[in-house]
Amino acid sequence: MAWWNILDSYVAIAEVKVMRPVMWLLQLALAGMSWLPLRYYIPTDTYYLPHHAKVFDRESFDFIVVGAGSAGAVVAARLAEMLQWRVLLIEAGGDPPLSTELPSFTPFVANTEFDWNYYTEDDGYSSQAHRTKNIRFTQGKMLGGSSSANYMYYVRGNSQDYEMWSALGAVGWDYRNVTDYFKKSESMKSPDIVRASPQLHSTEGPMGVTWIPWDQYTKKFLLAFESYDVHLDTNQFDQLGYSFPQYTMWDKIRQSSANVFLRRAKRPENLYVLKNSLCTKVLIDVNKTAFGVEIKLPSKKIIHTHATKEIILSAGAINTPKLLMLSGIGPRGHLTEKGIPVSVDLPLVGSNLQDHAATIVILTGKKGIESAYHNFKLLANLHRSPTPTIMGFETLNDGTGIPDYQTFVFPLPAATLISTMICSYVIDLDDRICTAVAEIGQKQETLFTLITLLHPQSRGRVELRSKNPEATPKIFTGYYSNDQDLETHAKSVMNYIAITKRHYLKSLNSTVVNLRVPQCQNIYFNTLQYWKCHILNTATTVWHPVGTCAMGVEGHSVVDAELRVRGVHRLRIGDASVMPTITSGNTNAPCIMIGEKLADMIKATHIKSPMVAVNTGSQSIPPRTAEAVPSLDPKALEPKLPLSKELYCARNNTKVGSVTFRYTHRHNYLPFPGAHRPRALPFPPDQLIKRNEKGFGTLGGFLPVAPLLHLTLDPTTQREYLGVGPDSSL
Repeated sequence: MAWWNILDSYVAIAEVKVMRPVMWLLQLALAGMSWLPLRYYIPTDTYYLPHHAKVFDRESFDFIVVGAGSAGAVVAARLAEMLQWRVLLIEAGGDPPLSTELPSFTPFVANTEFDWNYYTEDDGYSSQAHRTKNIRFTQGKMLGGSSSANYMYYVRGNSQDYEMWSALGAVGWDYRNVTDYFKKSESMKSPDIVRASPQLHSTEGPMGVTWIPWDQYTKKFLLAFESYDVHLDTNQFDQLGYSFPQYTMWDKIRQSSANVFLRRAKRPENLYVLKNSLCTKVLIDVNKTAFGVEIKLPSKKIIHTHATKEIILSAGAINTPKLLMLSGIGPRGHLTEKGIPVSVDLPLVGSNLQDHAATIVILTGKKGIESAYHNFKLLANLHRSPTPTIMGFETLNDGTGIPDYQTFVFPLPAATLISTMICSYVIDLDDRICTAVAEIGQKQETLFTLITLLHPQSRGRVELRSKNPEATPKIFTGYYSNDQDLETHAKSVMNYIAITKRHYLKSLNSTVVNLRVPQCQNIYFNTLQYWKCHILNTATTVWHPVGTCAMGVEGHSVVDAELRVRGVHRLRIGDASVMPTITSGNTNAPCIMIGEKLADMIKATHIKSPMVAVNTGSQSIPPRTAEAVPSLDPKALEPKLPLSKELYCARNNTKVGSVTFRYTHRHNYLPFPGAHRPRALPFPPDQLIKRNEKGFGTLGGFLPVAPLLHLTLDPTTQREYLGVGPDSSL
């Protein structure tokens, strides 16, 4: 071995050994000094999150939402749009630090007070090449939850994901319905994406979504995938292919649910937020009705708060089943073993855990250190992703349209430290593997790739460690407990690395790097058996746990299609735990969609009159296009009806804002999202009577009801089509 190769090896070893201490020191520095460099990026007039509310023991609210994460913050903010409702939002963490706002600082969130710092259980089978033989399961513990800690990829999934949900009993969660809710929160800031898929994107929602067309250095790597479909929109209907992904970021900062839904110039006064407060139990009476929660405040004082309407759990796929079981809702045997009185025997609570297991694969690029200067560009891109990414979705079975695996391809220049950081600090693999990673990238470009299995058949579970609410739960990933998953994942890797034989990478003499996984030393490299060993031992998470309180049909689910917990009244769940099967891609966008849809379903249950006071300051959803009644020509009415009118409260005749209407000429009435698919109105136009002289009204974020304002309907028709009572007027 030449002396320079020996030197490279020593440099790689030193790089791995110092990486973790350096990252820890940088975390400490950011904790103490983050305000100094970040004020340039974050407008100070927008950095206002809710204050910690003063809540008394036995105080009552209309709704209590537990967890201010991707879905919980959405649910609470949307419910608070109804000014007559008092909404309490409980979050175990505090405000997200300023460092979480800068996209490039995402890796520094793990192992801090803003992370639950969960680790999976060592099953003695999978992930044995990790330094601790288990996986760090980062989950955000702050306002915004994991949307304040993730890597901000905006991926909705495949249309067939939601058709599968519907087939499993989640009626109303089909692709057409959920697309409305993705659009409801989305404000696509990239005109190219809107032009590419105008029916799938919105520019009017509150959450900024950005597509980053990376520089020419990164774009050249797309040539490696020219034999596949290279497209513009990651979220287009045909998901298969490669593209630059979209991100939940805008105006140089992260678009977490906290930033989007809780940080406002005019925050509703009826939204109360408890921070650094741990919900330890849901209170259930003898009639199996949830009437309140037990909370441990920052002062360590224990209080009870009551909900007069409903309680919504949005603590995530790990903490929601944990909280249910602490409350006596779960598998009878497990609860009895932990000494918890059983209120409702729900055997499926905590089961059905699904996640996207991932493995590292590295391909070499152009030889030489000429590309090393591109490393300095990262310092000028702190407002972007930590590194440029090419995202791919591919299938092993042509014709299905459903991807089997997802790739996160990071094109890295020579002498990069990013690959070592991911291996050693983010994933925490064995030092010998990370040394191989560091060594291969010193004098050449690399394509550092994470390959995830999108649709695992394996299932894990979440269990209680004890009945102490502050004890960490037991997380069993169940990775590859179904042998077919390992076979599919290995074939996915081999399918991906075939790009080295195609034009662009072949011209660079690209090779697949042997990462010298200790458990696989005696298996011939680059064979199916080798990749099975490699994947099984290096398997890590991309932090997409779902399914532990799945919705579906009775007997096979924890919640129904309206996310009501079976066997308990006035208790719903709204987070990743309700997904019956995992989606084809990152799960943050689907969680936000779940929050939007749940909020509308709750409104449909409790709103008795659509002419109610609406918080127009926080209402971020514009009126949707109204639908015409059969045989009624909206154009004939338009000259008589102003397009913009003041909005009044029907109860006290006070002005609460204004609303604008648009018209279409279709002949179906589209009920509010979450109800039914469009259908014809069951009454003739002669039942339409006088215009309301006070102007138009909406259902507090629902659809406006046609270009007319007063309907006379029988009570049954009103309830079915409008979700309102018989005395309602529009």
